Amino acid sequence: MRGWVPAEADGLVVLFNGHIANAKALAGELSLPWPRLASEHDLARLYAKLVRRFPDAADLRIIGEYAVAVIDLEKRSLRLARSPLRAPPLHYHFAAGRVVSASVPRVLLAAGVAPQLDPLKLADNAWFNYGSDRSGWYEGTAKVPLGTAIEFSAGTMRVKHYYDPLALPQVRLPRREDYVEQANALLGEAVAAAMDGFERPGVLLSGGLDSSLVAARTLEHLPADQELPAFTFVPQADWDGRVPRGTYGDERPYVDRFAAMHPRVRPHYLDNQGLAFDHRMTEMFHLTGVAPINLANYSPYHEPWRAARQAGCDVLLVPQWGNETFSNAGEWGLIEYFLKLGWGELGAALRASSDDSRPLWRRFVGECLLPLLPPALWRRQRAWRGVRDTRELASPLRADYVAAHRLDQRGDAQGGALGSAAPHNQRAWLARALNTAFEESSDVWQGFEQLYGVPMRDPAAYRPLAEFCFGLPTDLYLHHGESRWLARAMARGRLPEAQRTNPRSGRHHPDWLAKLAPRRAELRAELDRLEQVPELNEMFDFPRLKAALDDWPSETPIGEDALALQVAVTRGLTAARFINYVSGRNC
Repeated sequence: MRGWVPAEADGLVVLFNGHIANAKALAGELSLPWPRLASEHDLARLYAKLVRRFPDAADLRIIGEYAVAVIDLEKRSLRLARSPLRAPPLHYHFAAGRVVSASVPRVLLAAGVAPQLDPLKLADNAWFNYGSDRSGWYEGTAKVPLGTAIEFSAGTMRVKHYYDPLALPQVRLPRREDYVEQANALLGEAVAAAMDGFERPGVLLSGGLDSSLVAARTLEHLPADQELPAFTFVPQADWDGRVPRGTYGDERPYVDRFAAMHPRVRPHYLDNQGLAFDHRMTEMFHLTGVAPINLANYSPYHEPWRAARQAGCDVLLVPQWGNETFSNAGEWGLIEYFLKLGWGELGAALRASSDDSRPLWRRFVGECLLPLLPPALWRRQRAWRGVRDTRELASPLRADYVAAHRLDQRGDAQGGALGSAAPHNQRAWLARALNTAFEESSDVWQGFEQLYGVPMRDPAAYRPLAEFCFGLPTDLYLHHGESRWLARAMARGRLPEAQRTNPRSGRHHPDWLAKLAPRRAELRAELDRLEQVPELNEMFDFPRLKAALDDWPSETPIGEDALALQVAVTRGLTAARFINYVSGRNC
């Protein structure tokens, strides 16, 4: 499990948290002897040597996931840094000539920072404005952004964003087959790097493409007689089977076929029976000190983590970044093909959506023309057509609270939010993807590691693989109407054909209504109590949340009518409980 490990080298004291995939190669550059199994103390010493040798470029030379604090004893300076794309969290407070930094906010509070939540952070979070992910949850605190180093010296602070994923070069190869070959090679490297130092990996496995590809590649790195435990969400028995068109809710049939093709995969099916959105939530509040708006989505992960620990796994592979890298669907492709006059690709993509009942011309207008409007005008035309703003349905906030805090305008300035129009091109998509709650998830994943004692690795976030994927042409993802083309090409011979070519996507916790039903009266009573707190009543639309529980559906809603009950109620309760937790209220 991650932990801070201090080391002193060359006049620097380094506290290092994380891992370095290319540590052996870097040690060779520095003529530094390197052990077969490096400890975090070794990694801290290596980082110190790199900073001394390459003071302005040390972090760019490293491939890995880490947060680090470096104290220069001679200069009396402190340097805080996090790796690009993915890293353990690093919070800090800087005021009155002092700096307090830690991987969890409670250390900052213990050092005297007032436990006062930042009202704008709360507002943005509850309105799905993800652009504030880098700000702190508590007034006077902040978070070191990914790919950034901050130096404190003589009462000053200097911020250097040393890594810009939007400035990466395009990747162009002679043949389509070359892209597939290179992607497969990089995924193999990524899996090997994720497994380095571990002997008993487990994998979170769905019926989709990215986790199955990771599992298949993991088998290649295991001894021939070693099994690979796989942990899969399945719906509980009383689920009514309803899911939106174009999706499926039960991963088991696909995982069964995958396991039959790869007999060393040992599936563990977990239905999370009786575990609702708030399972162990108070413990997560304590461990993380944060409550991102999507925290309720993480409740199903408790059982896989518990099962992985019980199965003796020493690492859990979770390809969280799969949809952003090699299994990308190219959702910006329709608009890009239109703007670049790629009529053949555009027509094929529009015709391929068999789950869209609109005539072709309406798909074209809705998917290619309307998203080009400015954000405010895009929302207005939807309102004219009677389409509700997704955030109005999914957010627990009162309308007057949203207006008073100008949350629509803040979301536009921060690069979009839930319900925004589709991005116009790959660069805009990447900016939004990197801005969509990945920062907050670092705290949550760390909480799971602390809670269950099993570390997590994400092969899909391996930087060479991610950078390769970020630079690919759009038609590697959306090609002749086929989405996720690259992942499907990579999967030939590694996944069953029915799974490789399946156009439907898996539906996360489709049995949410069945899990919520036994708690209905309890949650309704809790909303009544919370409504009596003036601070909460000014923020949350309790009448609407209670009405969603009162108007209980007879079957699982699968359209936007599900958002109030599935999302707004659970998010409102999560946010209100977190506010009470921080303030010490018990209601």
